[in-house]
Amino acid sequence: MSLRTAVAHRNLLYLLSLKELRTRYRKSVLGWAWTLLNPLSQMVIFSFVFLVAFKQTAPIGNPSGLESFPLYFLAGLLPFQFFSISVTAAIASVSGNSSLITKVAFPHEHLALSIIIAQLATFLIEIAVLSVALLIAGQMVLPWLIPYLGLVMLLTMFTTGVALALSAANVFFHDVNYLWSIVAQVLFYVTPIIWIPSRIDNDLLDTASNWHPTGSFIRASQQLLYGGHMPSMWRWLHLFVIATVVFAVGAWIFNRLSPRFAEEV
Repeated sequence: MSLRTAVAHRNLLYLLSLKELRTRYRKSVLGWAWTLLNPLSQMVIFSFVFLVAFKQTAPIGNPSGLESFPLYFLAGLLPFQFFSISVTAAIASVSGNSSLITKVAFPHEHLALSIIIAQLATFLIEIAVLSVALLIAGQMVLPWLIPYLGLVMLLTMFTTGVALALSAANVFFHDVNYLWSIVAQVLFYVTPIIWIPSRIDNDLLDTASNWHPTGSFIRASQQLLYGGHMPSMWRWLHLFVIATVVFAVGAWIFNRLSPRFAEEV
């Protein structure tokens, strides 16, 4: 992906992103309320399972002292949903716009990028609402929102790399879309969102859950928002390397396959 090309066509990217935002909840009665209702409904369901069915106790934030499973859950769920929903929607962005690709010359990556930008806007709204809830619960989250924006930037790079690679591959192999739906479910359950790594009596599983790509991003999110402390420098370095490498590889794959899109779609 050429940065010069992307900048030259920034107006097109803006219009595609705006279109994605405007059409997302069109003809929906509740409209943008679904942005909050979807994660809230999952919070209620998993809180019931965790607290009532399995009679577990919420983790205690360190050093925040916060003890609320719903807030712990949302601190992990929201960044994960940004990643998974963005990739899921972006996978079909190229193959689903065949008429546009075959008739108009434009940077094809903008189709995937517009979806990620629209989902990023939704994610930031959700984080703002979660921040208010954390403040009400007694967690002074405001100082941690600045480093959290750095985390969001790295997560966006990582998400973009995965989305570009899979959206390009899906043009040639439609199995990618179906395979990703399975992978996304697996990632949700192996990522520490509905369970607490420190309570897993298995060092290998604990280490893997903390340091695989999505697990590392989610742990950093929970540490900043729920725990109220800065992730270690090793965590930041790990996330930077993951985000940079995945973005570079995804962009390279997309650029290599992009010239053949018109003949395949």
